[in-house]
Amino acid sequence: TQDLRTTIMLIINILMGFLGIIAVLIILFGGFKWMTAQGNEEQVSEAKKMIIAGIVGLVVIFAAYAIASFVIQNLVNATS
Repeated sequence: TQDLRTTIMLIINILMGFLGIIAVLIILFGGFKWMTAQGNEEQVSEAKKMIIAGIVGLVVIFAAYAIASFVIQNLVNATS
């Protein structure tokens, strides 16, 4: 009984929330890996790559959310 646009935005919000949680977990795991590397340069390098990948992922997720929100909002304004 809900409007289709509202349902789509709700689904997008849920998906972006899960993706955000996954990106934060990747950052945390990279930090844990760095702390437990015990000076091993190979593990430190791998941990840095994980942290950078998590941060890039968060940026992409935020951008995707902003774009989706903008499109849905303009769609609502155009069809109202």
